[in-house]
Amino acid sequence: MHWTYDPAVDALTILFAPRERAKQTEELRPGMLMDTDAKGRPISLEFLDASTRFRQVALKSLPLPESMLPLIDAAKRAGLAPATLRQQIRNRRLTATKWRNEWWVTESDLEAYLASRAPQGRRSHRKPRRER
Repeated sequence: MHWTYDPAVDALTILFAPRERAKQTEELRPGMLMDTDAKGRPISLEFLDASTRFRQVALKSLPLPESMLPLIDAAKRAGLAPATLRQQIRNRRLTATKWRNEWWVTESDLEAYLASRAPQGRRSHRKPRRER
């Protein structure tokens, strides 16, 4: 379990399964959102307007969330098409989080994906021709 507080948006997030993909977001109460996976298991819980719900001392002791990029910005930074990154998310080669109908990627996950890619140019799956 991982807790973060983002003072820029005043949101406290509790991640239960950071590497799982969110399938659905449900508002449990006003300002309290829960992401679940495809099987309905909780992945994260987010509290909006956290400073009105929790003590400032407790919030300030939590780490800041890692910098995240919307998919379109991640694609620009990587020099790839957004569709390419979406395909890599589907193939589970790139870890991403869906938040409010948009994919978000941490900078470290994007860098790890880019480092794992094969050198430019694809290998042919065809058998080489035999010389006659």
